[in-house]
Amino acid sequence: MNAVLEPLAPAPATSASLPLGEVAGLQTWWDYRPSEPDLRIRFKRVAARLFHERPRPAAAPIKPVDPQERWVAYFTFLPRGVLSDAHRFTLGRLRDEGCRVLVICATPEVSMVPEELRRYADALYWKALEGYDFSAYTLALEVIAERSPAADVLILNDSMFGPFHPVLPYLRGARWDLMGFTGSALNENHLQSYGFILRSVHAARLAQLRDVFFANKAFDRADQVICAQELLLARRASRHMTVGACWYSDGATVDDPCLRRPIELVGAGFPFMKKSLLGKMARFQDPERVRALLCAQGHPVQRQDAQP
Repeated sequence: MNAVLEPLAPAPATSASLPLGEVAGLQTWWDYRPSEPDLRIRFKRVAARLFHERPRPAAAPIKPVDPQERWVAYFTFLPRGVLSDAHRFTLGRLRDEGCRVLVICATPEVSMVPEELRRYADALYWKALEGYDFSAYTLALEVIAERSPAADVLILNDSMFGPFHPVLPYLRGARWDLMGFTGSALNENHLQSYGFILRSVHAARLAQLRDVFFANKAFDRADQVICAQELLLARRASRHMTVGACWYSDGATVDDPCLRRPIELVGAGFPFMKKSLLGKMARFQDPERVRALLCAQGHPVQRQDAQP
């Protein structure tokens, strides 16, 4: 009798099965190494902690997290309570890929959270407008640590177009405990915090990162968040876990990978592109090239999708 062969299940993704394309001026598979910030950054960091800490913004669950192996936590900042086509594109791509999506939605009042988000979100939480993205990241990590312990998490904010490539292979194949998509030596070696992956989120791991994901405070200005949270994240994490980035700029030829090499990065497998390239950072790239890439990816390009 001939044996019936069952189809093999696909092998789990690993960093070896996650090919990264080469991009001129960038290093792939970079192991984080701390570097020293200059006196300006040190001063701004101290000043932020001494003079600019604010109470943590209010938050409330709408659709709580449940236990899952992996989450994508997506922060949407909606001061008017209205989703853009860019938000819908991102959420639709994540849903269609099969991601479990946690949305942290910032609006002036919880009643302004768009009902439409329920179509995309497996879990949904409201946050007040204050606190910038790190206060949303903190909320996401806390609820996952409590309600879905040991899950791997992709954290993403809505400053990016995309994804233009699947993100689950990055989640499954993360080489480090804390993995950035891009790292930079600008100001000091750090992971760019529009998006990163943290593996095995549980209470002990979150406790190791409380220096940047504050339990009871927040900042209300971008430069304070950058100096006192984003730039410190990799440094603090490296004391307890492995840290690295898929692409890294040492500053010799490229200062910011996402501004200087956006088209090349997407071609190399990077899933995202900064919205600000059609807004305040348009000087870094030809906007028509950016629009052409978006159109080629089936992305609707409208005024509301560009960051001012």
